[in-house]
Amino acid sequence: MKNFIITALFTVLVSLMYTGIAYMLPQQPEIPPPEVELGSNIGPEQLAETGVKVFENQCKQCHKLGESSRAPDLAGVGMRAEGRAEERGVGYTAVDYLVESLCQPNAYVVEPFGRGGMTPQQDVLSGGQLLAVVAYLQTLGGEASVKGTDVKPLERFGCLTGASAKGGAAKAAKKAAPVGKPEEIFANFGCSTCHAIEDDSRKSGPSLWDAGKRLTKGAIYESILAPDKVIAKGDPPYGQGLMKKSLDGNKFYEQMTPADYQALVDWLASHKGGQE
Repeated sequence: MKNFIITALFTVLVSLMYTGIAYMLPQQPEIPPPEVELGSNIGPEQLAETGVKVFENQCKQCHKLGESSRAPDLAGVGMRAEGRAEERGVGYTAVDYLVESLCQPNAYVVEPFGRGGMTPQQDVLSGGQLLAVVAYLQTLGGEASVKGTDVKPLERFGCLTGASAKGGAAKAAKKAAPVGKPEEIFANFGCSTCHAIEDDSRKSGPSLWDAGKRLTKGAIYESILAPDKVIAKGDPPYGQGLMKKSLDGNKFYEQMTPADYQALVDWLASHKGGQE
């Protein structure tokens, strides 16, 4: 009994110590991207300066400049946009290409990246913020030309819905698409962009081909519902916050039903690294 009490007290003291250390560490507040009023008389240079801040807040986790990452490298994209606009023909501009890439990300998929990894950005950014990002992307290999009054490209590619609706008050009234089978969930919500399922190759997230061997079904549920609670070990370490942000952006949690979750967890649990 004495040893039990000593062990219990020691456990409590260690827990309190780590809790105290956690509170002492400086907390990094989540700062929202700067707002830009759509239709305001803002020139390209000022718009691009704001776009840098929006990009760092919303895009930089996935799109690195000059290095490989979970999404295409955007270094020099301002120059590439000109070339891709020429490929599409008369009437399609570099601004059109950049706007379309933000609002309809599956319209032009860069290999070897798959579909579904990027959420339409009008769901999370306002119209003015979208134009600011476009202006900044133009400066990566070119010069910014888009202005705060350039609303037509946003209208052309269906950007003025959700968070980007003019005035910022309207919400997207999208009908939830059928979720489908576990394999379709894994592909359609962008899971396959970050996680290998057929082998143990590393992507921006850990391979799930042996998920059923490493994790209980309860742990798989937890990794889906609270993906930042336990981060899988890796060298280099896996990033924090990417999965939750991606699933939120793709409206995963809004569309999944209890039956969908159960089917997905059962499917992942059946993957045991080649073992039956």
